[in-house]
Amino acid sequence: MDIRVSMPAMLRQDVEAEEKLWAHIVSQLISPPVVWAIWVLLIALEIGQGRPQALVFGLLFAFLVCALPMLFVAAMVKIGKIGDLHMRRSRERYIPYSIAIVAGIATGSIFLRFDAHPVFIILTLVSIVELTLMLVGTFFYHISLHAMAMASVIAANAIIFGFQRSLIFIPVLLLVIVARLVLKRHTPLQIVAGALIGALTPFVVVAALPLFI
Repeated sequence: MDIRVSMPAMLRQDVEAEEKLWAHIVSQLISPPVVWAIWVLLIALEIGQGRPQALVFGLLFAFLVCALPMLFVAAMVKIGKIGDLHMRRSRERYIPYSIAIVAGIATGSIFLRFDAHPVFIILTLVSIVELTLMLVGTFFYHISLHAMAMASVIAANAIIFGFQRSLIFIPVLLLVIVARLVLKRHTPLQIVAGALIGALTPFVVVAALPLFI
């Protein structure tokens, strides 16, 4: 029996073989926008301590920076302008990344205007820098954005909550790496490059903050 029949069309058409189904599901569920949206919302719940304003900021980030670009991609996939949700062709990524960058700048401006918690400011700056690197990188080198996103979550979590709290995300990073290798979406070097950039970006952003404040 073909277990793909009951799956959403966008995922079903992406699955090449049932033995790789788990890797496709991992790639979809632990994709960069999903990872960042969930993580920011969890942070909003923790630092907000029951205050609705923090949750509103988290939801704003999740929608504008994470969901809005993916809604655009989904719409383009539906009408055939983009091949699939993974945007395997570099040219397919230019507009979604640009949308995410503009959305990040707008989100950061709102956070500054309404005195959001500094953590939200840092996360927004990290997302803008990473998205810019992703956009620029599409012109030169095809790195693993999945590894980059998870590594950035681990690094940012270490900065905000301490190294021990970041360790819980390492198994997720390893799972994503294995899935991307199984699907042959990236070479090991592309995955290492993505993970290194993702891990270093939060530290560079935090180190550079005093230069602009």
